[in-house]
Amino acid sequence: MIHSSKISLIIKNQTILMEHATVKRKWANWKFFGFIIILIAVFVKFFVLDDHDENATVTVEMDLPQVAFRNVQEVEAILGKGKLDSYYKDEAAGCDKCPKMTYREDKIEIIFINDIADRITLKGLSDYDFDDRVILGLLNLKENIAPKVDEDGLKRWDNYEKYTQIAAFSSGSHLDYILIKAKTK
Repeated sequence: MIHSSKISLIIKNQTILMEHATVKRKWANWKFFGFIIILIAVFVKFFVLDDHDENATVTVEMDLPQVAFRNVQEVEAILGKGKLDSYYKDEAAGCDKCPKMTYREDKIEIIFINDIADRITLKGLSDYDFDDRVILGLLNLKENIAPKVDEDGLKRWDNYEKYTQIAAFSSGSHLDYILIKAKTK
């Protein structure tokens, strides 16, 4: 009788040891799996994702909220004295002889439709990357919304905040110019 109880105790101990070894083996597998996940995350972070700093300062070329929807005098108070370039005609916009003014050595072109800054063009932007955040930052727009259209050489935002359309055009990987339609289509 003593013998059989010793044998059953030995069998129980071996079973516990085997279960303990199985738990150790499972834990080792989980540690290995976790290590692989971390390696994949590091690879994606450094080799797959774009390397841009979300907190980097962005150059503002023109403060769009301060210029759009303003009359000639208000725009000149912000951008300085403008020069009459020509007159613009667009029947769909209700514009027969709207003044087209240039500012800052012809870098900013504004068409005043119904006496407000409506069509605004920023030119000479080849020093900047053709990137959503850069484009919106140049206009001092804070909300980083993805464009509705993002094709070769064109990024377009429709109904971005209170503006009808913002379109950016590229020459290669760099920005060429930005066209803003504040109110008209």
